[in-house]
Amino acid sequence: MEHKNTDVPSEQGSQQLHRVLKLREAVALGVGGTIGGGIFVLVGAAAGRAGPGALLAFVLAFAVSLLIALPYAELACRYPLAGGGYAFARTLLGPHWGFVMGWGYWGAYIFVSGYVTLGFGGYFHALTGLPPVPGALALIGLCTGINLAGIRLSGLVQSLVIGVAMAALLGFSALGLPHVHMEQFTPFLPFGAGGVAVASLLAFLAFGGFDMVAAAGEEITSPERNLPRAILLTLLMVLGLYLLVTFVALGVLPWNELGTSPAPLAAAATQFLGSTGRQLTAAAALLTTAATGNAVLVVTSRVAFAMARDGLLPGLVARVHSKTGTPWGAVLLNGILLALVALTGSVALAAAARSPGRASTRLWRMPAAARDQWMDRSVRWPRVALRWAARLWSCVHLPQAMATRSTGREMSQILTRPPLRSFKASPLVILAFPVSCGDEARARDEWVARSRVPPSTTAHTTGPDSPPGAASH
Repeated sequence: MEHKNTDVPSEQGSQQLHRVLKLREAVALGVGGTIGGGIFVLVGAAAGRAGPGALLAFVLAFAVSLLIALPYAELACRYPLAGGGYAFARTLLGPHWGFVMGWGYWGAYIFVSGYVTLGFGGYFHALTGLPPVPGALALIGLCTGINLAGIRLSGLVQSLVIGVAMAALLGFSALGLPHVHMEQFTPFLPFGAGGVAVASLLAFLAFGGFDMVAAAGEEITSPERNLPRAILLTLLMVLGLYLLVTFVALGVLPWNELGTSPAPLAAAATQFLGSTGRQLTAAAALLTTAATGNAVLVVTSRVAFAMARDGLLPGLVARVHSKTGTPWGAVLLNGILLALVALTGSVALAAAARSPGRASTRLWRMPAAARDQWMDRSVRWPRVALRWAARLWSCVHLPQAMATRSTGREMSQILTRPPLRSFKASPLVILAFPVSCGDEARARDEWVARSRVPPSTTAHTTGPDSPPGAASH
């Protein structure tokens, strides 16, 4: 399969980020942003509502998350630009939706930073006795300094920290396995299927964060290969960790005690490690929340950088250091904003503020992927049910399309074009969003105007300045 050139537009050369992150660093960014402190709480919350069926709840939540991750991975490998979801929305749905998405996406992660950094401060307090807010500010200052030194160093530190954290969680599982009592798993579904369904809603929170990988898409090498792999590996590794840790926790502690404990993994660890287990669990949580804090700073700074590059924020925010390739203006701005949120000292406020923003930013992902696929003429799908469903959609949408300025030839291409080949599972979401021919024509005109390429040559244009409907040759 051939892909378009993934460099940023040439006229943005002074605002171009460097591709230095490899697959390992990309996965570390995703896993670190996804696990956080949630694994130390969600295991008990799911067990309290489904008993041993919490294992099944995490699998179901993974399946739902996968349906979101597949189109997101599709978009990431097609448009590997800084800003992730913001860049996708602006490219595919236009500047107005890009404006809404950018502020919502950026704002949601700014607020979620308080949930993360103050959580780090809480674990830091448990280990050292120091107040949580100074601990949160210390983490923000450290992450800001590391990111100002360059994304290469940030990726290396992220890999080391999340590697140690995962080793600690795997150590918890390895030491606990000999103490697992299989009778603890009977009955497996004490609350029936309804309990599993409720627990699945909580378990779904365990997989939020894979989109952080795409936010750094402009700095990942071989993005057409590494971005989809990193997103899917993130989900698989998180699922594996959750299943292993949950199995051990349920096996060493009755599920009803696990569900009522304020620190379920620490309570489970004390069953086979004694009082030392609680301290080790707090240390592991300290590492995972630190990795998440760094990931949040990377995401927020790249979204702000992309918005500034598009004129939605002051140009200073889009400045890139000539040697390190760091968007230092965006990093400094977001370091300050993260510190201000941490100074509120309210985890509840941060958690409440982040929920609507993060939920709304996910609503457009399947529609955007579907639009992208309709605009690609190189795609091949299963040729039975999906093609007939597409033609049925075309009949329903025909009046709207005829009201636009598209030509008859463009109309016939819309009605008969085959969809996507670049990502195998994407046909699952192709019917999620109707795209009008006029919208496509306007999008193509915008891309042509930006790249200053005559319309007659757009079929051979490569790079992100290529019209979204242009085929790669």
